[in-house]
Amino acid sequence: VSHGLQRFHLQFNRTAVTFSIGTFSAAGIAVAFIQKVYEVTAGTPADKYLTALSVCLGLFVIVVSLIEWGASGAVKAEALFQNAQKLNAFQRKLGQRVAEVADGKPFSSDEATALREEYELIKIECTHNHEPVDDQLFLAQRRLDPEFARLFRRPNQSWFEAKWAWITSLLSVVWYFGFFWLAIGGLIWAIPWSGK
Repeated sequence: VSHGLQRFHLQFNRTAVTFSIGTFSAAGIAVAFIQKVYEVTAGTPADKYLTALSVCLGLFVIVVSLIEWGASGAVKAEALFQNAQKLNAFQRKLGQRVAEVADGKPFSSDEATALREEYELIKIECTHNHEPVDDQLFLAQRRLDPEFARLFRRPNQSWFEAKWAWITSLLSVVWYFGFFWLAIGGLIWAIPWSGK
C-alpha cells in the first residue's frame, strides 16, 4: 500500500475512533442532562428508558475503547509502515546491485546469501501482516505497473475493480462504527417521550 494512503488510513481511523468515542460519551451525558432538564417524571417509561440508555452508552464507550486498545490498530499500522520503509530500502539496494551485475561486476554466492539473510531478517522483524483488503488496495494502486503487466499479461484489475477496492478499503476502517452510529441513533430516536 502506498505510504500516502497508509498515512491517510491511519489518520482516518484515529479520527473516526476519537470522534465516535467522544460523541458517544457526549451522547451519554446529554441523555442524562435531558432527563433532568425536561423534568422527566421518575418511574415513567421515558425515565426508565433514558436511564438505561445513558448507562448503556457509558458501557458502550468503555467496551469500544477496550476493543480499540486491544486491536492496537495504530500500533499495527505504524509497525507495517516502518517495515515497508525497510523493505523499500532493501529493494533499492537490490536494484542497484542488479544494475551493477548487469554492468559486469561479479556477484558471489556469499553476497547472495547475505542479501537473502538481510531480507529474511527484515521480513521477520514485523509480526503483523496486512489485511486482505489492504492487499486488494495495493493491487488496485499498482494495477498498471509493468511487473504486474508481465505477471498477469494485462492489468490485474479493471478500473471498476480498482475503485471498488479503494471504497472497501476506506469503509473497512470504520464500518463497525457506522453500525454503532445507526444503533445508537435508533435508540435515541425510540425514546418514549409520550410517557414523560
